[in-house]
Amino acid sequence: MGTRYEDQPAEHWAGPESLDPTPVWKQYVLIALLLVVGLVIIVAVGLTALAPEIVTPPSMVFGDRLVLAATDIPAPGAPPRRFSAPVVDDAHAFYLIQPEKGTVFAFSARWRPRATEPECRLDRYLVSVTPGRVIVNLSRVIEGAARTTAPVPTGIPQPQATP
Repeated sequence: MGTRYEDQPAEHWAGPESLDPTPVWKQYVLIALLLVVGLVIIVAVGLTALAPEIVTPPSMVFGDRLVLAATDIPAPGAPPRRFSAPVVDDAHAFYLIQPEKGTVFAFSARWRPRATEPECRLDRYLVSVTPGRVIVNLSRVIEGAARTTAPVPTGIPQPQATP
């Protein structure tokens, strides 16, 4: 067998049906469709990310994020402000507090360490403060059961290890 095309036997040659070209316009339509779908996804994700900056407070946006006005933050050292119906449902009710200037916390009004235990007030939500807005992420709970223990106060005798 030779290495040139003309040296190959006729049974190795491709038939005339293999010479029909694939319609290129179908490939262009497929690429254009995938491009449009990709752009729609990018725009949708971008709008959900920008939603807290677009809406008028108080508003609930995608991802269980509550957008409040900066004026809704209590003054430093003031008692906490409760947010519940009609702003959020009772399951997501929370207290917003500013213990010191620039530090804002959102504490859940309802919490239970385990499903079988009674409710108590402890968990926190993630809070983001931007100029003119406060965003409380009600889907991101900082769980009390995951917290570390408090440091031992000084002046209390500690148990001694026995050798």
